[in-house]
Amino acid sequence: MLATTSGLPRIAAAEGRTSRDSATGDTKSSEAEPVAPTYKWNVSAKELPLLGLNEANVAIGFEQSLGFSTAQFDFLIFKALTFDEEHGTYLLPTTSKHSRGHSFIEFVPGSALNLYVSAEGVELQDRGTTKVLKTADGTKYLFVRYPDNEFRCAMIRDTNGRTLSLLYAANGLLLRGLVDSTGRTVTFNYGRQGIESVTQTWMADSRGFTKTWTVGEEKLVDVSAKFAHAVLTKTGKFMPSNAVVNAYTDSMETSDRILARMFGGATAVVGGNGFEPAGLAAPYPLYRGDIVGDDGKVRRGHLSYAMHIYGSPDGTGDSTLYVPAGFTAHSAEPSPTDAAVLFYYPRLGNLTDVTLAVFHVADFQIMPEGDRVRIGNLGGRGGSTALYKHSHIEFYQGNVSSLPAASARAALRIDPATVFAAR
Repeated sequence: MLATTSGLPRIAAAEGRTSRDSATGDTKSSEAEPVAPTYKWNVSAKELPLLGLNEANVAIGFEQSLGFSTAQFDFLIFKALTFDEEHGTYLLPTTSKHSRGHSFIEFVPGSALNLYVSAEGVELQDRGTTKVLKTADGTKYLFVRYPDNEFRCAMIRDTNGRTLSLLYAANGLLLRGLVDSTGRTVTFNYGRQGIESVTQTWMADSRGFTKTWTVGEEKLVDVSAKFAHAVLTKTGKFMPSNAVVNAYTDSMETSDRILARMFGGATAVVGGNGFEPAGLAAPYPLYRGDIVGDDGKVRRGHLSYAMHIYGSPDGTGDSTLYVPAGFTAHSAEPSPTDAAVLFYYPRLGNLTDVTLAVFHVADFQIMPEGDRVRIGNLGGRGGSTALYKHSHIEFYQGNVSSLPAASARAALRIDPATVFAAR
C-alpha cells in the first residue's frame, strides 16, 4: 500500500559438401559451397571437437545465429526465454528455416496447470524458477532464472540421455561455455566488445587436444565508456536484424543522460530508450527494445517501456537512487519479491496522474535533497551478485496503489523517454 507523503542437433549451416580435418575437426568447404562459415555439432564423432568450425577465424557476431536445430526451427542458445506480459505467453527466440531471419516460437496456456504449448508441438512446463521445454522427439531444454530475472538455457538432454550443459558466469549474464557428457568443452573468451575467441578441448587417440579460433580479424575499438551508438556504427555486432529501432541516436543519448542525472549519482548511466549502455557490450546485447518476428508481430523488449540505471558504464558500480520531488504518496517499504517501491505524482514531467515504480531498491529511505528525494541505493537482483548492480524503473498511467501483476503492467506502462522529453 502507498503511505501518504535424436542426438543434440546441429547448428544452422550453409548447405554443401564438407571435408573434416581428423585432428582439429575443422570442416572445409568445397568450391561449390557458399563462402559463409559452417558450424556443426559433432555429437556422434566423439574424437572431434564438440563444435566444428570451418576456418581459423570465426565471423564477428557469429553468436547471434548460433543455435540448435529441430525440424522446424533453430533455437538460439545465446538468447533468453521471455514472457510476453501483454498476451500471457512465453516466447522462444529462433531462426526461421525458410528465411534465416529471427522469429519466435509462441507458447500459449494449455489444458493442464502450468503447461504451455506451441503450434509446432513443443511443450513448456512452468516450474517457477525453472522452465522445461520438450520437443516432439523427446529432447528437453532446461531454462533457469538468473540474477537479472531472465530465463536462459542451462542444459539440453536428448532421448538417449546425452546432455549438453551451458555454463554461465557467476552473474548469469555471460555464457562462458559448453560441456557435453563426454567432457568435451567449448569456451567463449570475452573482451570489452564481446567474444574475442573460441577455445575447444577434446580427446582423440587417447591424446588431449586444445585449439582456439579467433573471432574476426580487426581489433575492435574500445568504447566501454561510451553509449550504444558508438558500437553500432563501428561494428553493428549487437544490432538484431529484426529491431524496430535501427540506431541509437544523439537525441536518445541526451534523453538517457537526463534520466541518469535525475535518478542516479554522479557516475550513473541509464538505458531508457531501448538500449543498454555500451559498457555492457560483452555480457549483454545493447538493443533490448521492440523486435519484429517473421510472423509480422511486434514483440516488446525488456526496455521497450522501462529503463535500467547503473552506477557505472560497465554495470558494476554503485549509485545512490533518487526520484523527483512532488509525489503525494509512496510505498511504506519495498515489496518482498522485487524490492519495488511506488511513488504517485499528480504531475511528473510532461504528464499528469502518474505512478513511478522503482524495482531493486536497497537501503530504502525517504530523504529530501532539493528537487530530488533520495530513496536508497542500487539493489540489482536483490543484491544477489556483486558483479551486476542495477535498478529497473517503470512509469504507469494512473494512481497505482499496489504493484500490478506482471501480466497487467504492459497495459499501464508509459515510455520513460516521453515523460521528461522536451516539448
